[in-house]
Amino acid sequence: MKNFIVLAAVLVLLMTFPIQYALNIKNHQTISITQKYTNNAKEKARQIGYFSENIINELINNLITDAGLERDDIIVEATDLSHRKKRGDMLHYKVTIRLACLIAAQDIWGIDNSENFGIYTIENDAPSEWLMP
Repeated sequence: MKNFIVLAAVLVLLMTFPIQYALNIKNHQTISITQKYTNNAKEKARQIGYFSENIINELINNLITDAGLERDDIIVEATDLSHRKKRGDMLHYKVTIRLACLIAAQDIWGIDNSENFGIYTIENDAPSEWLMP
């Protein structure tokens, strides 16, 4: 009976590692989707010379649908939303997402749910390609 109790405790601890591996894959996929859609939004903004509200809303909607994020987990900041920049001027953007769970089975390790999250940020500049008439 003593061996069974020890086996049960060890199995619970060992099962966290495959679960953590699966969670890491999920978080990596979320980050990859965020990078893809952020790059798409950047390229669209470069072509028209600024980050329009439509581009930002499309980025947010794509992240909500494909990455499974909540609206409150996404922050998009972009400079100069109102006017076009001429060719060669830099467009600055910053996309921040909140990864809801970093550690699997956090109760076993004594991690509070409010501490079990991560922040991933993409911040960059891109030159405008809009040709002034």
